[in-house]
Amino acid sequence: MVKFTFPDAREWRYIIESLATIVDEANFVATPEGLSLRALDPGRIAMVDLYMPAGLFEEYSVEAETKIGVVLDDVDKVLKRAKSDDKLVFEVGGGRLTIVLQGRAERRFKFPLLDIAGQELPTPRLNFAVAAKMLSDTFRDALKDASLVSESVKLKAEDESLYLSAKSDKGEIESKFTIESGSLLEIDVREPAEASYGIDFLEKIVSKAYRVSDIMALKFATNMPLEMTFDIAGGGTLKYLLAPRME
Repeated sequence: MVKFTFPDAREWRYIIESLATIVDEANFVATPEGLSLRALDPGRIAMVDLYMPAGLFEEYSVEAETKIGVVLDDVDKVLKRAKSDDKLVFEVGGGRLTIVLQGRAERRFKFPLLDIAGQELPTPRLNFAVAAKMLSDTFRDALKDASLVSESVKLKAEDESLYLSAKSDKGEIESKFTIESGSLLEIDVREPAEASYGIDFLEKIVSKAYRVSDIMALKFATNMPLEMTFDIAGGGTLKYLLAPRME
């Protein structure tokens, strides 16, 4: 039997909600080294890549690679029932996933495992021109501003500054981020770059993932995918890759 315990059920809820912005159902892959998930959205516009090392869990018992196919909305509904001090336990055996919420009472929820077909996704190898780190909620607020006037945003980096802008017949909005102003924590511009991305996906991703980590890392290049990474306390990572919108 596969079993792993996480000390904070509500933190896991944030992770599941972040995954569910991209896919409805997916395979977690449990190995002795840790838990991972990599999946594409149905339109193949965005990819999510989660990794949580075994040491991040309070208890982790996995002897051999095991695929755990689930409907993420089912898991999310269970986690919404968690109390603030509940522990979360996943048990896999007999073709079922059992989710246990351990608090004042022990509550068990059982779901049949899904047989989710699909090819394994390789690790993308991309050359980025820009790498930056910033507060997640700062980026989220800038996206909310941009959504007032457009369905896409342009990211532009030059002279150690990062710009997020949006433009349409409704108007124009621009946010500027720099280390001097405190809106950027780090930035490395190997060469000036700009690319556009759909606000719909960006807002859905960041509005959930910002709860996973206060800080996000951005990487992009001209007309190349945008990589967004949210570090999970204890050594895990939640990473997204979003295809550019060609204009």
